Order: sequence, then C-alpha cells, then structure tokens
Amino acid sequence: MKNKILIVISFLAGTLLFNSCLKDKLNTDWTSTLAGKQYAEFVNYGLQSSTINNGSADQVVRAFVNIATDAVPSTDITVTPTIDAAGLAAYNTANGTSYVACPNITVTPVVIKAGTRNGYAYITVKRADLLSLTTAYAIPLTITAVTNGVMIAANKQSTFIQVPVANKWEGTYSMNYYCLRAGDAVLSGNVRNMTWKLQTSGAKSVTYWKTHLWGDGKSGVAGIGPWKITIDDSVTPNAITVTDAANAVLTTLPSYPNRYDPATKTFYLSVYWGTGPTNRAATDTLKYTGAY
Repeated sequence: MKNKILIVISFLAGTLLFNSCLKDKLNTDWTSTLAGKQYAEFVNYGLQSSTINNGSADQVVRAFVNIATDAVPSTDITVTPTIDAAGLAAYNTANGTSYVACPNITVTPVVIKAGTRNGYAYITVKRADLLSLTTAYAIPLTITAVTNGVMIAANKQSTFIQVPVANKWEGTYSMNYYCLRAGDAVLSGNVRNMTWKLQTSGAKSVTYWKTHLWGDGKSGVAGIGPWKITIDDSVTPNAITVTDAANAVLTTLPSYPNRYDPATKTFYLSVYWGTGPTNRAATDTLKYTGAY
C-alpha cells in the first residue's frame, strides 16, 4: 500500500502542532478564545492526495485529526468522520472539478487517547482493481460527531482526499541524465544514479517535478516542470511523448528514439526547449527500481 500524502505533517502532540492548528486560513491566531474549549479538526483540511494500487486487497488511506485545545485532553475522545457527497458536489461546483466519490470504502472513527491531541482516522478502500484509471476519485470527509462535549472546528471540519489509481509505470527509478544549459558550466553535465519518482497522472501517463532534477527541494529553475510522460503501449518498444505544463515549447528531440522499454522497465527520453537543442536540453535514462 502506498500512501503519498502531498502535504507532509509531522505526527506531533506538542506546542508546535498546537499553535499551528489554532490558526485559520487567514493565519489569524485564535488561541486566546480557546481557553477551556476543545475543537476537533482535520489538520490537512481542503484537498489532499493519496495514491492507491490497482489491486484486489484492501488498502488504507489515513486522515490526520487533531483536538485544538489549551490543555491536553484528560479523557479519550472519539471523532467520527463521515462521507460527505454533498460537500464533494459543492467543491466540484466551486472549483470547476469533476471528482467522483470513491466507492467501496469504510471509514473508521479515530479515538484520541487521554494525554494526547491527535490521531488518524482510517479509510479502507476495497477492490481498487475494479476502479477506473481514468476517473478522478476522491474521498470527501466531514467530521459529524465528537464525544465528551468537544466542538467541531467549522473552518477545518472537512477534507477531500484524491485517490488516483496508480498505473503500471508509477514507481521509483534510477536516472542517469545529461543536461545542457549553454554558458552554464554548473548546471550542464552528466549525473548518474539519481533516485527519481514518477507518479500517476493519467491512465497512461506519469509525471515528475522540476525539484527532483535540481535537487533543491523547493523550486526549479528556468521555468521547467512538471514533465508529463505519456506512453503508447500499443507498440513495442512503447512510444512516448513528453510535455511540460510550465514550458509549452518543450519538444522531444526528433532524432532521438524516445521510448519506453517494457522488458527492462526503462524510459529513454531526450528533450529541448528555448532556442533549440544546442541551448537548453536534457537526455535522460530512467530505469525502474521499485514501488513509489
């Protein structure tokens, strides 16, 4: 089971988490109004993402729940999230999206133990192998009940978890590449055995981000990324195309055999952008090494 929550939150029960959860979307601190009160909330409220396998075994997705309070709870607290189909429909209308509620799921309430402030609600997804790779599935959750007089934080009551079904090209890859940036000796040259992640972005496409290439963990350079690789597996070796949502002039080099070899699970691609292949270019070989 793969669980790739795009917003990574440390599982803390101390002051840092407490303080961060006492702020609304405008970053206004409401600690002073909390004295003697307790509020149940999703830490990752809004839209999240967690990829699932297209297998028949049960898989579990987690939603992180917190009790915002000025004192650590002295009794166990049960927080009950439920599926909110109406909320998902409203989200789609407001954002121009077309998410479909993921079928065949069960939601387990979270019991937050005395002396702690947070825990996970577990959502079990059954028979993901029956799901469509081309449908945008989501799990819409809303906190509907809390025990022991705890209130529900209205501004953090709901979360929507995208659950894209991973295709067979998603995974971890070892990449060797040559990058050219004319006049830039620092960013030009060969790099070998870099670990790379390709994530499902469609039934027959995977995406990787510019931050992986430059390794700074924050942002890319030169307007590159994310790159989306689309695979045509009707021919062998599989033909591929590469596009860049942030750089429309990105082009695959016609003289290079851009392809995916299913026998070795290896991508071969060569692209250029800017004024041509002698100015800004990259030639990459990505070999599958394991699951995402």
